[in-house]
Formats: sequence, C-alpha cells, structure tokens
Amino acid sequence: MSLKMRYDREDDVLMIWFAPEKRVDHAEQSGQSILHLTAQGEPVLLEILKAHEFVPELVRAVMTAEPGAAAGD
Repeated sequence: MSLKMRYDREDDVLMIWFAPEKRVDHAEQSGQSILHLTAQGEPVLLEILKAHEFVPELVRAVMTAEPGAAAGD
C-alpha cells in the first residue's frame, strides 16, 4: 500500500489516499474528517477538513506524547 497525500489550500483540505486504485462506495463523516470506503469497508481516502487547524494540533500531540503511548491515551 502506498500513501498519497495532497493539500488543497483553497478549500483547506488534506487528502490522504490509502488505496487510490480502489473504488469508493460510500463515505462517513465524523467531525472534521470524511472517510471514503469501498463496499467491503476498506478505507480508500481520508479527507481532513480545516487542515490548517488539525495538522498543528496533530504535531503538537505527537511531540508531547509519552514514548510508546497511543494517540488519545
């Protein structure tokens, strides 16, 4: 699996493709993220809305986490 990423500055959306060769069947939104899935429930694309807010927060969380801790612990 090869990840592909693209940031759309105009719409402030970070797009991460997990399986660009697979066909999207449906999408589920949770907060500021939209996960696009195949009919079998496999993730194809993750869209992060308001990426300018999310990315710095993600970096901050990773940099301050205890070694070996999972996100959200």
